[in-house]
Amino acid sequence: MWMFDMDDSTIKSYNKNSQEIARRYDSIDMAEMHNILLRHLPEKANILEIGGGSCRDAAFLANRGYDVTVVDASERLLKIAVTRYPELSGKIYCQALPFSQESEILTQRYEGIISIATFMHIPDQELFECAYQIKEMMNPNGILIISSSLGRKGLIKDRNDQGMLFIERPYEQLQLFFERLGFRSVATYESQDSMGREIKWFTIAMQLNAGSVTRSVDEIETIISRDRKDATYKPALLRALCDIAQSECQMVQWHADGYVTVPLGLIAEKWLLYYWPLIEPDSIDGRVHIPQKRGMEINKPIAFRNTMRRLISFYRVHGGLSSMYSDFKNRRIPKEALPLVDAALNKIANTIVAGPVTYSGGALQSNERYFGFNGKRTAKRRCTTPSSTVNHLGDVLVPIGAWREMNIIGHWVSESLLIRWAELTYLISNHTVAVKDVIEKLLITPDVEREVNFARNLYSNIENIRCVWTDKSLGGMFAVDHAIPFSIWHNNDLWNLFPASPRANTQKSDKLVSKRLLILCKDRIIHYWELMKNRADERFVVEISRSLLHDKYDPKNWQNPAFLGFIENIELLALQRGIPR
Repeated sequence: MWMFDMDDSTIKSYNKNSQEIARRYDSIDMAEMHNILLRHLPEKANILEIGGGSCRDAAFLANRGYDVTVVDASERLLKIAVTRYPELSGKIYCQALPFSQESEILTQRYEGIISIATFMHIPDQELFECAYQIKEMMNPNGILIISSSLGRKGLIKDRNDQGMLFIERPYEQLQLFFERLGFRSVATYESQDSMGREIKWFTIAMQLNAGSVTRSVDEIETIISRDRKDATYKPALLRALCDIAQSECQMVQWHADGYVTVPLGLIAEKWLLYYWPLIEPDSIDGRVHIPQKRGMEINKPIAFRNTMRRLISFYRVHGGLSSMYSDFKNRRIPKEALPLVDAALNKIANTIVAGPVTYSGGALQSNERYFGFNGKRTAKRRCTTPSSTVNHLGDVLVPIGAWREMNIIGHWVSESLLIRWAELTYLISNHTVAVKDVIEKLLITPDVEREVNFARNLYSNIENIRCVWTDKSLGGMFAVDHAIPFSIWHNNDLWNLFPASPRANTQKSDKLVSKRLLILCKDRIIHYWELMKNRADERFVVEISRSLLHDKYDPKNWQNPAFLGFIENIELLALQRGIPR
């Protein structure tokens, strides 16, 4: 039997003052509340009112064709209600929320549940059970309407002078409580007290989701925490998806079947960058220094370790990761290294599909695959440039709900994944590789200066070069500014690099340019983009297509669409991360 009961002192007070309370309740103008009920409750539905008291609202609904059941903890209030509203006879029950586990009320299902001026009487320790019981009694897509007060004066330890409990929770707290159980917010209302007291009331309307109550972000957490963890592939996949959602979401295609498709080649490119620093120590003596698979990779190394070792060994004397990635983006991979790049990306792509795409989600309730895949998982001799890799490999299917979360909070999820990845490596290595050392490796990115120098060399050959932000002549003295600061987005794309005066660059620092200034600078921004395109056509087109263009690149009309995408990225970063302008 359930051990708690609604606050006893509050129930006693309602019973003691039942005549006055009933009289007062029935004298209040409830037109505003009744309009809310009619607006949101399904027409002529079966309704449960929790804390019905004098049955004023239940009688109103019953007279409009609703099948209403009323429960309240005050026996004396309900006796008055039966006298005043005989039409509710047989539909009124004296029970307190949370209900006893033997209560017949819990066996019923309702299309709507309402609770007006009741939740502030529920102690904190009973709140979850009350909310859970309401969810269990609700039909899929059912409507929940809760009204509660704020701003009562003279409370001492949440009680008035008659000993009644009033825990006045912000509506956001109650709303979140139910959202975590599978409800979604429909509407929120605020109103003044109908009896003229200095109290405010809020009413929230919520709907129970018809499907699983698990939010997409919780499903992602389940994959991270509860799926089998034989290797670091799953955090790598989720990190890549989060990073793509933040900076290259234009590459994703939306579909009406509840999925988006993310290019496998783009994910493979991310993995190449992630795993390079972890495998690079092997190039010294051929030994696994940072294992990424259980068993210390003694008998079975991760699938792409050997192919990446060969690529890393080649670039060990040719500039390392930064040089390789610059060559890759600029189509300058040395002829003898092309087979090494192709082999590494193909092996990585096949591993992504055969591993985490296939097996993620086994811990979810459905026991079905969480991700899907369409197309080719390998494309030999085709994975040597960014565009060719993306064009010749297939697509990973990601549930739309998860993709939405990755877009909104992906930068936080990605940072969390670094820690999870490092902790898993610590366990896989039998505690021989420290978490901090792994995080240090996972934070390594291609060198900023290599791409900045490319832009600097281009701008140095322009006569009368002017600051992109101030339009002042720069002469030979200028800085290359990341329009979206590198510290925020780690983006070295050519469209993000502009000439600026040293002073403007210093003043801007890690801030974002205001929308007004972006619009004022539009012509200069596009001018420098056109210069970049003339110097590095294919690379520039690939980069703006990934990050700025909603539609496919149109050689006759790319400037304005790219500029709008530029503004969109900056405004979203400012909104989602609170970055100063």
